[in-house]
Amino acid sequence: MVNSSDKNQTDTLIKSPGSFYSSPSRVLLFLLAFLFATVSVRAQAKIHSLTNVIEGHAVGGVTTDLLGNIYVADFGEFVWKITPEGKREVFASGLYGASGNAIDNQGNLLQSNFYGDSITKIDRKGQMQPFVTSGLSGPVGITINRKTGEVYVANCRSNSIAKIGTDGTVSTFAKSDLFKCPNGVSFDGEGNLYVVNFRDNRMLKIDPGGVVTPFATVSDKGLGHLFFKKDRFYVTAFESHEIYEVTLDGTVKRILGTGKRGLVNGSSTKAQLSFPNGIACDPYRPRIYINEYVNDSAGSLPRRAIVREIDLKTDK
Repeated sequence: MVNSSDKNQTDTLIKSPGSFYSSPSRVLLFLLAFLFATVSVRAQAKIHSLTNVIEGHAVGGVTTDLLGNIYVADFGEFVWKITPEGKREVFASGLYGASGNAIDNQGNLLQSNFYGDSITKIDRKGQMQPFVTSGLSGPVGITINRKTGEVYVANCRSNSIAKIGTDGTVSTFAKSDLFKCPNGVSFDGEGNLYVVNFRDNRMLKIDPGGVVTPFATVSDKGLGHLFFKKDRFYVTAFESHEIYEVTLDGTVKRILGTGKRGLVNGSSTKAQLSFPNGIACDPYRPRIYINEYVNDSAGSLPRRAIVREIDLKTDK
């Protein structure tokens, strides 16, 4: 959907004398091969554009609310809101390096300001107020412990993870030499925190006590953001132009992208991505939303961005 304003008898086989399938073992092999092929086809992700190319903007974080709205930050001054029908509008402006974001339990958007070392709270109507104004250093990814309401923030410049208590107090939750500009951050279903680095290809696990350990190596280069859905993570490989799936046993699988930069819609075997960064899931459907920087290099001008939708449906 493109923004209008910019805008698929085993028994009989065994009984057939002289047939290739007359051997039960061959029948089993055939069925296994058939099932594997079917699963492979069904597992193919497909991507299509949700907006046209947006001139004059870069890429920050992406998140969704329970109404199905998508919030996209531009690593500049703006956050856009895209409705389930595909309408895009400015939700908030006047930010300072709008990067990672998350929706809290009351439906407010918590938006990090990378250059402002702060977080802004934006209510459902787009009204802004300061949430955290000190104790952060290059804040990027934000995630929320839904049980406690505590907020966790990846600090790129200080290579640390901050915890913000329900009273607004900021403290260091984790600090490690393994952090190389921690960028994306997300919880699993058991209360463990996971982080991906922007300056290398590592995904790290942080236990509830703040102990950091290596978890997985994703792609070949620097990573963007991640989110957890059901029993696995989805990760943007910013510098490799790919999307990866990472299961809780650390198994890594590329689901989209060829490793070459491009802007090509279609299935996982054909699609090309361009510096994918923010990533979020639809709250009810098997869909992912990403934003991408549409240029030859991450720092080249003019700044251009696009938002695309990835369909994870299991039909052929």
